[in-house]
Amino acid sequence: MKRENEIQLIKDVLAGDDMAFNILVHKYQKSIHAFVWKKIGDFHFAEEITQDTFLKAFTNLSTLKNLSQFARWLYTIANRLCINWLQRNKSTVQSVEETPASEIEKSSYIHYTLEERERAATEARYQRVENLLEKLPENEQKVMTLYYLGEMNTKEIGKFLGVSVNTVTSRLQRARKRLQKDQEHLNQEILRGE
Repeated sequence: MKRENEIQLIKDVLAGDDMAFNILVHKYQKSIHAFVWKKIGDFHFAEEITQDTFLKAFTNLSTLKNLSQFARWLYTIANRLCINWLQRNKSTVQSVEETPASEIEKSSYIHYTLEERERAATEARYQRVENLLEKLPENEQKVMTLYYLGEMNTKEIGKFLGVSVNTVTSRLQRARKRLQKDQEHLNQEILRGE
């Protein structure tokens, strides 16, 4: 989506067209979720914070002075919500075993098990990605997270991080090389039976 189109969508929302905001949500939802998940480390709470981010953005959109800075503003909201969440929940993460039975009983058994399988598979994928990302320097982690999980392009990442597109591109290339070396090393260990 071109920046001009995004600005027009924001103007449409401010003029009362709520459907225009849905387009913005669709564009940024995955990247905001990936950003939040990386910050707080919990997939499920990241979903809630992502929803809260868009709700807060919608209700405060009229306060955005520079419409071309919508993405940066959105990430700033998400970041603040993450900081608040981390302060409130220093180390309290509720496991499935600790979930009250009344909550579990609200859903049918079939729906619950399908949902849990899907979540477990998604969490497993995210955990593998997180483990790989942790091997990278922080600046490379950020660009990889925003590029692959957040589905942002190099220009958007550069604007968000305040660096040039060339810097983003070189960080992506360095990160890919590091991860490729790690994968090759892992494959050799597996083949040798270590």
